[in-house]
Amino acid sequence: MINKNFINPLAVIAFSQLLTACNLLDNDNDKSLTPFDGIAVIQSSGSGESNVEFTDGISKIESGFLPKTATDYSVFTKGEYFYHLGKSTIDTIQKYHIDNPEMGFYPNNGFSLMDSGDTTSANPHELIFLNESTGIITRYGKTEAWVVNLNTTDAENFIIKKLDLSHHTTPTSDTDSDPEMDMAFIHNDKLFITLQNLDGWAATTNAKIAVFNTQNWLEVDTNPNEAGVQAINLTLKNHQSGVIFNNKIYLGSLVYGKTPTGGIEVINTDSYNTSVVVDDIAVNGITSNSEGHIFFSGYSAWEDNSLYKLNIDNSYGLVSNELSGINITHIASPDKTLWLATNSFDDENKIIRLDASLDYSLPKSLNDIKLSEVITAFKPIKVAFLDIKSIPAGDTEESTTE
Repeated sequence: MINKNFINPLAVIAFSQLLTACNLLDNDNDKSLTPFDGIAVIQSSGSGESNVEFTDGISKIESGFLPKTATDYSVFTKGEYFYHLGKSTIDTIQKYHIDNPEMGFYPNNGFSLMDSGDTTSANPHELIFLNESTGIITRYGKTEAWVVNLNTTDAENFIIKKLDLSHHTTPTSDTDSDPEMDMAFIHNDKLFITLQNLDGWAATTNAKIAVFNTQNWLEVDTNPNEAGVQAINLTLKNHQSGVIFNNKIYLGSLVYGKTPTGGIEVINTDSYNTSVVVDDIAVNGITSNSEGHIFFSGYSAWEDNSLYKLNIDNSYGLVSNELSGINITHIASPDKTLWLATNSFDDENKIIRLDASLDYSLPKSLNDIKLSEVITAFKPIKVAFLDIKSIPAGDTEESTTE
């Protein structure tokens, strides 16, 4: 099962009822969202500002929601809710429902993701969902990840558990005490947190994955034959992108330099075995469609990326020659389509939907694989997919549950 939430195409009527019933125009700063079929949330930024946008990826797009002068934000979705995560020096999280996309559930600007008395940013990177009410937030600038209650409106009840990762740093060489926790994945009651373990900003050979039991939040010893609690040791360095399909985590590695290096490393979530399947190209984005087809963005230089498909024999090939040497800012696949975020065509910010079910043993023409495209207000940097639940016949909006 892919660790994503999917657009529910059967929810059009219910979604329209929800949105039409809401009057958001309480003041001139509020924005209402016009109902449309199937919806994704986009975080976009540019020229020192950012906003949230909503689209079906086909022809409809609504922009200008949650405008900010800061740009280091990301979006995450669970069911009909989306979460706005402020990262470096912002350190906040706010929750919204799609029927009122500018009314925060949490007080003020949302809950702080810094400990009381902190003077440096926690730099939260990712929010992953255990269920409707419980999430895990990785905090790149700290030693503890947080297990949080997403349904509370009381800051005192927000933190459920703090997961200590301080023992996974390398004190003899690391210039700070942070393990640089980044991504998180959940499979079969186990939480996997990637640790970049940088030395300053330099990649090291100490990249790891820490594993926790999600039933009791105790750390899992991945190698009982060694003293202490062990994490999964990774071969490649500086993993910056990842996706899970069934019991395999695919991590994309990117080490910056005059000639960037990296590749793709696969982790078995049952055995904790790892294998490097690609080691001759730097990877800055990776995703899987609903059939387990892996696509990734290769990194050659700043704003110089190419879109590839990983083959079953671990070879890889270009999806299209026209999608080579462009700026790919994000890729995601909610079903049998691939959503590519870019600003490299006609100097416009775009989401391009591609057919992810085709045979890409040879590069194809972009015209032959492009399903649709929409133009965004700013450069799209993250796409997340909502799952709008339909309302059974005879039920009212008030009786609908999460």
